[in-house]
Amino acid sequence: MAIVVVMLAVYEGCTPKEAVVSVPPIASFDLIQDHILTPTCATSACHASEQTSTFAQHGLVLAKGKAYEYLVNKDPKNANARTDKLKLVTPYFSLQSLFYHKLVWGENANHHGGLSYGNPMPLNGKALYKGQIEFVRRWIEAGAPRTGSIVDTTLLNDKTPSF
Repeated sequence: MAIVVVMLAVYEGCTPKEAVVSVPPIASFDLIQDHILTPTCATSACHASEQTSTFAQHGLVLAKGKAYEYLVNKDPKNANARTDKLKLVTPYFSLQSLFYHKLVWGENANHHGGLSYGNPMPLNGKALYKGQIEFVRRWIEAGAPRTGSIVDTTLLNDKTPSF
């Protein structure tokens, strides 16, 4: 009997263990890209490329691989936003970021101070959910980094209508 116990112990020690693979969390900006920009903004009629018919008006491409460079610390084309010294995304300051202002619709948009920054986005007639907007706000307030998971991803599950 003792031999069987020893054999089992030896056998157990020789079996390969499952490798523990650590998958890094998805970067917060990549989640914004995948859950917000690609499906609602980077469409053929809007912000897909420099070749869209409206590019001259807004000068903004939100397609994967280009969006970050077009957004962070960039001057907007909107005259009121430029007058107010907004950037498209001003790291650490959501209220100084036109991108954030454009996502907040209707009565919720009184943080604009009565100024018009153009049409709310996305233009498809459906406002983003509260969780999506809050995710963007927190990403900006955390410095709008390109890499790193810095915002609670459960916000993206909040499907509460914002408007």
